[in-house]
Amino acid sequence: MSVLKVLFVDDEPLIREGLTSVIEWNDYGYQVVGTAENGKVGLEKIRTLRPDVVFVDIRMPGLSGIDMVKQAKQEGYSCKFVVLSGYSNFSYAQQSIRLGMESYLLKPVDEEELIPLIQHLQKKCMSENLLHSQINEYETMTEMEEWKEFLQGRKKNNSWLKQYQDGTFRIASVTFIDQPEKSWVEGKIDTDQLYKYVWIDQVMYLLFKDCDVASIKRLFLSSSRLMATKHHQFQFMEEGTTIEKLPVIVNQLKQLHRLHFSYGNTTILSNKELVSENHYLAEDWIEEVCRSIEFEDDNKLDCYFDEIEKYYQANQYQSRRIVTELIEITKDIYTKLSKANTDIHIPSNEEMAKIICDSQTLQELLSSLKNLLSQTASEIIGFACNAENTIEKIIEFVEKFYYKDLNLKVIADLFNYNRSYLGKKFKKQTGNYFHRYLDIVRMEKAKYFLVEEDLKVYEVSEKVGYSNNDYFYKKFKKYVGVSPKEFQKRHRKQHA
Repeated sequence: MSVLKVLFVDDEPLIREGLTSVIEWNDYGYQVVGTAENGKVGLEKIRTLRPDVVFVDIRMPGLSGIDMVKQAKQEGYSCKFVVLSGYSNFSYAQQSIRLGMESYLLKPVDEEELIPLIQHLQKKCMSENLLHSQINEYETMTEMEEWKEFLQGRKKNNSWLKQYQDGTFRIASVTFIDQPEKSWVEGKIDTDQLYKYVWIDQVMYLLFKDCDVASIKRLFLSSSRLMATKHHQFQFMEEGTTIEKLPVIVNQLKQLHRLHFSYGNTTILSNKELVSENHYLAEDWIEEVCRSIEFEDDNKLDCYFDEIEKYYQANQYQSRRIVTELIEITKDIYTKLSKANTDIHIPSNEEMAKIICDSQTLQELLSSLKNLLSQTASEIIGFACNAENTIEKIIEFVEKFYYKDLNLKVIADLFNYNRSYLGKKFKKQTGNYFHRYLDIVRMEKAKYFLVEEDLKVYEVSEKVGYSNNDYFYKKFKKYVGVSPKEFQKRHRKQHA
């Protein structure tokens, strides 16, 4: 039960002291918050202390008790007033009744008369507080329903929006994978900084008025630290708008909700942070992944998985389609790997199901699949070959790792062959000595980088495995017939 605050206003010190000690106020659910020696001070303390019950002397020098009560009521204070007077005059009682006084007590106050009165006042205050609470809750619910209907585009009569015409609005939402209690969410977000917040189903919409983007993002980051235990995401439309256009923005936010799975590692997903350019998976993507696994090239494997992440984000596929496709892709990878590596462990349906169930976002799913494939890579001897496919394996390796510090000795060691024997075998099958074949591959790659990616000569030199620019320059001119710069210029002219 709430404690009621009580204030005593009387110009006689003995009366004020007597009232504070005549009974144990705490025993009856009251707290004495102060006293005042006249009506002026009493009014000031009503404003600052906001008491529930005020005992006031009806006749005081300066501002009388009657005038103090009138002024307090005009200012909207709803405390209960009890008149104290040493005069048994019915006219005073009539005035106090007209002012809505609760009772009229003669001084000195009798304890037996006081206790029933304050018990009655307490019940009355509690009843009114409960009623006010219910009314406020109803009004809040009614307002919330109006906003919900409006934001969903269902409210036809929007005349009530006139009060919100001024200002620029921005709207965001916060979604969770596992829905927590709404009160828990409200406790983690600083709602004092919001203009309004509205729950629609399990999504909390956050409305800001005349608030810059940077301030809104700071609020999100602050709230995210408090909600670290829950997997959540803020979706945010950065452009400001008028109040009437908010339902359109809500529909755009709903599209961001659907991308929660694909952008699960993004705390604040705004419309400006979506992958907008087209992304396609190369036809040989699975083959390239298999090569990376066979030769345990984790860097390349990371790049291929970055590609597929961007691919799904750009195409904005739903989570169910993404999961289904990734299962099929993983099966295809293992099918291809198992043809040349019959002893590898192929994950069972139960293992795949566990990975999927444990992954709440695309990033978690890709990370788990990549870890699975990395474990498989440790089971594969990428350089193992037989007499029939040795040179094919070496060619495949050179095509993939041309930029590394390669020579015949390195290749012979990797593939467990005698250097001299391997050199002769390579020349016989390809028609080129190894070092020449490596140069040819590098020059073809260099031409591609000069033309298609328009890189500088020194950048190309590094990308194809030459640390010395002059050496690269001489090699390129020897094989191509012109310098790298001249080759680049001629191509630009031809396609100008």
